[in-house]
Amino acid sequence: MTVTKDTISDVLSRTEAAAYLRVCKTTLDRLDIPRTQIRRRVLFKKAVLDAWLDAHTAPSTERRQ
Repeated sequence: MTVTKDTISDVLSRTEAAAYLRVCKTTLDRLDIPRTQIRRRVLFKKAVLDAWLDAHTAPSTERRQ
């Protein structure tokens, strides 16, 4: 596998993932989101965060006029 700038940006650190979801790191740790741990470093795939967010988004109850 060739590592490119695109593949590197698809992996987020714990701090970056928390910022991406707009939650604190403690909240991120409590969420059941798949993550990869390499020694003490915790990494999140951006695609996994997007999929998790989609799966946990409630349908809109807002009515359009």
